[in-house]
Amino acid sequence: MVRTIDEVWTPEARAAVAGCYERTADPERRTRCQMLLLAGEQGLPAREIAPVVRRSKATVNRVLRRFIEDGLAGLPRRHPPGRVPMVTLAWVQALARVIDQDPHDLGVASANWTTDLLARYLAEQAGIRVDQETVRRYRHRLGYVCKRPTWTVEHKAQAEEAWVGNAYGQSSC
Repeated sequence: MVRTIDEVWTPEARAAVAGCYERTADPERRTRCQMLLLAGEQGLPAREIAPVVRRSKATVNRVLRRFIEDGLAGLPRRHPPGRVPMVTLAWVQALARVIDQDPHDLGVASANWTTDLLARYLAEQAGIRVDQETVRRYRHRLGYVCKRPTWTVEHKAQAEEAWVGNAYGQSSC
């Protein structure tokens, strides 16, 4: 039996949705509450609610249907089905731990970490094989950026007056 919003829109439901609308800090949840308030209080159909909240008619219908079936518990956004992430919390922690260390200290014959080296090293250590792009994304989430190393010939750099190493102990102000 198909139920409508009118059948479940009681003063208690209205108070619960209005309270959720006022208290939530999540903008998506607030928008979903607004959809319910427009449907329940003003009797607007999904096709008229959709442009007001800038969501598709299908999304509005889905939110209304879930509220009718589950109440406020059906309001939060659900994650779409898909592949389970391969990366675990332990892998992310291992990346954060390894990235600050010198590769030589860990037995890797390289002066610097590259995403490929990190991916291979973590595959050996954590047992999770990922692509370089995955390493790059998680490295970025941890606040690291990859830059090309800059090489200087120290004796030539010291000969220049503007070399930063020559200013040690001197004030530049």
